Amino acid sequence: MSREIPTKDYMQAGWDSGPTGAHPYKRGSRHNKIGMWIMWIFYIIVIAQVTYAISVIPFWPITAMLCIGLLFGAYVVISARSNGH
Repeated sequence: MSREIPTKDYMQAGWDSGPTGAHPYKRGSRHNKIGMWIMWIFYIIVIAQVTYAISVIPFWPITAMLCIGLLFGAYVVISARSNGH
């Protein structure tokens, strides 16, 4: 017995097709590569800002809470990767 629910039971018809004339997603395309560069630049900027904030905030409980939040985020990423997500 299959435990999968058919998509027609919970999705409307045409959910997996784009609008007429839309360009389909292609892995490794120039559009995709540019988007990945923008995403990684954004990540680097955010990491630099958080690192700078941790280094200049003089009130140590705020710095400690920022570090705890970053550690929790790292834990979530590591546990998600180990579970195959």
